[in-house]
Formats: sequence, C-alpha cells, structure tokens
Amino acid sequence: MRLRWVVWGALLGVQLLVTVFPVEALGPVVAGSVYLPLMLLSGLGLRVYGPGESGGWAPPSLEGWLLLALFWGLVWWAVVSLGARLLRPRAGLST
Repeated sequence: MRLRWVVWGALLGVQLLVTVFPVEALGPVVAGSVYLPLMLLSGLGLRVYGPGESGGWAPPSLEGWLLLALFWGLVWWAVVSLGARLLRPRAGLST
C-alpha cells in the first residue's frame, strides 16, 4: 500500500511540475490537461473559470484549480490502483 502512495504522489508531482514549469514542446498537452477537465466540470454547472479578459481564455478560478487537482488526483489514483491490481501475484498459480 505504501508503494501505491509513493507512485501516486510521483505521478501527481510530475503533473504539477509540468503545469507550473511547462516544457515548450508539451504546451498543448499541458493546456489540454487543464482546460479539458475544466470544460467538463463547467458543463456540469460548476463555476471553474475566473473573470475572462477580453479576447482570451478565462483563467481557472480558485474553485477550478481545486477541482482540477481533485480530478487529476482521482485519475492518477485509478491508474495506480489498476497497475497494482495487474501486477499483484495471483493466488493459486504455480510455475
């Protein structure tokens, strides 16, 4: 179980680092990882965008950033849990 937390924290940390310090080549991916979940959450009626500037994209609000962190935390937890389940030794199997 401890390994699951470490891997989850590492994945979430990499996501945070790439979002805060974006690599130029990954710019569209980073923007997509922020705005695509926000678009889904906005479609549910949540206020995830701050006041928009004229002619540009509205930045995420505080609630948007918190929901985005929760969203990616859940996504990475699901990935780690699935990986742990697939890599767990099967009982009853002999070699």
